[in-house]
Amino acid sequence: MVSLDVTGAISTAWEYAKKHGLIIAGVLLLLSLVSSSMQSLFGGPSLSNDEARQLGEEIGRGNMQALAEFGKVMSQGIGASIISFIFSIITCIVSFALYNLCLGLMSGRFSECSFDAFKMDPMTYVKAFVIEMITGIIMVIAFLLCVIPFFFVAPRLIMAPLYQIDHPEAGIMDSIKASWNMSSDNTMSLLGLGFICFGIAIVGFFCCCVGVYFAQAIEYFALCAAYYQLRSNVN
Repeated sequence: MVSLDVTGAISTAWEYAKKHGLIIAGVLLLLSLVSSSMQSLFGGPSLSNDEARQLGEEIGRGNMQALAEFGKVMSQGIGASIISFIFSIITCIVSFALYNLCLGLMSGRFSECSFDAFKMDPMTYVKAFVIEMITGIIMVIAFLLCVIPFFFVAPRLIMAPLYQIDHPEAGIMDSIKASWNMSSDNTMSLLGLGFICFGIAIVGFFCCCVGVYFAQAIEYFALCAAYYQLRSNVN
């Protein structure tokens, strides 16, 4: 059973981030800017409690203009929700592609940052997305039961999307099981890696906020480095 070398994972992540981190950070920054623009354009108006009550009273009096205004607010709210959902999917696609890129750079499949990282089978994206949903639900349940179990469950499931991306032929449950097996006896080490990455994110945030995107690039590489250390633990 291989034990995770946290220091080694962070060191490897830093070396790769020095070479490729700026490009990944640029992609993440662009994604954030597009998200902000979409929210600004399609966010729709928000009503305070007083405004909503007043609008309701006007509708109750038979004010058709108020009814039309209510319909406009509702339609814009629905539109904003749809845009938000679509952008969430886009964010997942980009995230999975970046994991594929980091895995490829570390394994030698890619010699440099390339859009070929996006060229995965559509079913790989679908399965990775379903895995994120399933593991997310499990983590929420663990958190609701008690905060402490969450910190033991989350590290055991975090590798599932990476395994799926690295093994496109694997089934959804196979990837979740693989993550659980490879992280066996490494829960605390993975938890420590998570806290270190969180610390790096905080440092990045204070570097004029823009540094947070480079910090995210380090986190991508750190998780992939940990994955390559532990993948031989899969039974």
